[in-house]
Amino acid sequence: MKKRLLLAAAVLLGCGSLMAQPVSVSQPRLLLQATTQGLMAPTWSPDGSKIAVTGDSYTGIWVANADGSGLTQVSEASGAGYKMSWIDASRIQSTPYTMVNNRRMTRIENVNVTTGEKAVVAAAERNFKRSRVNRANDVLAIMVDDALNATKRIASLSEYAGKMVLNPALSPDGSKIAFQVVSKGLFVCDADGSNVVFLGKGAHASWMPDNRHVMASRPVDNGDVITASDIYCFDIAGGTPMNITADSNVIPVTLAVSPDGSQVAFDNDRDGCIYVIDLTY
Repeated sequence: MKKRLLLAAAVLLGCGSLMAQPVSVSQPRLLLQATTQGLMAPTWSPDGSKIAVTGDSYTGIWVANADGSGLTQVSEASGAGYKMSWIDASRIQSTPYTMVNNRRMTRIENVNVTTGEKAVVAAAERNFKRSRVNRANDVLAIMVDDALNATKRIASLSEYAGKMVLNPALSPDGSKIAFQVVSKGLFVCDADGSNVVFLGKGAHASWMPDNRHVMASRPVDNGDVITASDIYCFDIAGGTPMNITADSNVIPVTLAVSPDGSQVAFDNDRDGCIYVIDLTY
């Protein structure tokens, strides 16, 4: 009897672990309709009330309410949407650029999404450092500002030396970083660069609020254009990634999980629009 009870407890614990895996509970539904150009790189405001997107080649920034209403363009600048980030529920930090004598000059500009007012907080410069941090032991800063040499500078990534690091994403609690190594796949490590774990093929990682699961896309291309893609959920503790768009006719590329983990937004390369999927545990 005791063995049976222990076995039952183990099964229940195992089921609890499975139930903790985020799953989709809806088909992708249209959130933002593309107009004159495609929309991409969705980014949720910290309180989840708004969503920002950019256009082709990261030109311009648009902001809408979380339900897709009230889409408004708040910036027209080139490069404004590249790695844009929310400061709070009403301001976005962007890094637009201008070309001077065939050289790209990048500045930091804060945009008020309510008034459209823009404030330059760092003048344009040639050797721009997005993180404004240049400490040798700051792993995230190295990944952000020195993507070409990150695998050489971060000791735990030395076996991939020469490969570029892309799209580093800090977990909500600041303890881990998810990132890509070009031609190798998706990885996660502690914030200090230790405990590197290979998750599998994946791109544009976005963390769930539980700090344990990561959503990422798996684009497939023919050497010219993306021909297929799905969104997978990865458990950084191990296990088989779960495809959450397996039965849908979309081609997700960039994506973002909402702050409460109830939705994942993504750009659909098939039509240049933004879609969302509802999630639950």
